Parts: sequence; structure tokens; C-alpha cells
Amino acid sequence: MNFMVWVWLTVFAAALVVELCTPQFVSLWFSLAAAVCLGLSFIPTLPWWGQIIIFAVLSTVLLVALRPICNKYFLRKKVATNADSLIGREVRMLKEANFDQLGQAKVGDVVWSVKAKDDSTLAEGEVVTIVAIEGNKLIAEHK
Repeated sequence: MNFMVWVWLTVFAAALVVELCTPQFVSLWFSLAAAVCLGLSFIPTLPWWGQIIIFAVLSTVLLVALRPICNKYFLRKKVATNADSLIGREVRMLKEANFDQLGQAKVGDVVWSVKAKDDSTLAEGEVVTIVAIEGNKLIAEHK
């Protein structure tokens, strides 16, 4: 029996397992190309190296052409939270933030940890602009 059938079955199964274990579209393209090459492996006149070339080209084309489309339509969108409304607000620093330590700022009734966007120093009492949120830290820059 043709050994390439087993090669393509193995590649297909391995790529499918990797795809099922990851939240991104990582190896779907390889499993699809392996499935096509599995079918092509039954053509007796197609050499093994031709199948490998077809696999490489098809995987690349599928990856480049379809991954952006699949990411756009199938991946979960970022869910906006109330904290996202803080982005763009100006706040006064309660405690200095520098490269070595987080600062603090009070937004409403909540004291947040603050980190400088560019690892510069945000001085105590300085008014800064919130540009992002990472976990439970506000990322701020000079006004």
C-alpha cells in the first residue's frame, strides 16, 4: 500500500488535534491541505515529492487567503465592559508611577493601580490620560 496515505492521515490527525486544542485558527489550513493530499495520494502517477509540494503550496494559500476571514467572522469579539469607559478620561495621580513601581489614581470611588504607557515617570499630583486597561491596571500617559 502507498505509504503516503499513512503520512497524510497522520498529518491530518495531528493538525486537527492541535487545532482543537487552541483557541485560534492555527493548523486548520494544514489539516485541510493534508486531506486534499490524502485524496491525491491515491493517484499512482503522482510522486511523493509532488504531494509534498502541493501540500506546502495549498497550506500557504489557505493560510494567507482564509485565516483573516475566519478570524474576522468566527473569533469572539472583545466584550466591552464598564471599565472601557475609563479610556480617554483624565485623572490625577495619587502616587507616583515609574519604571520600578505602579502608581495609583482614584477614578470615582475606586483607587486603581496605574502604569505609564512608555515606562516614564508619572508624578504624584500630575493629571494623566488613561489610554488602556491591562487586567486590573490602568495604562496612562502624560496629558
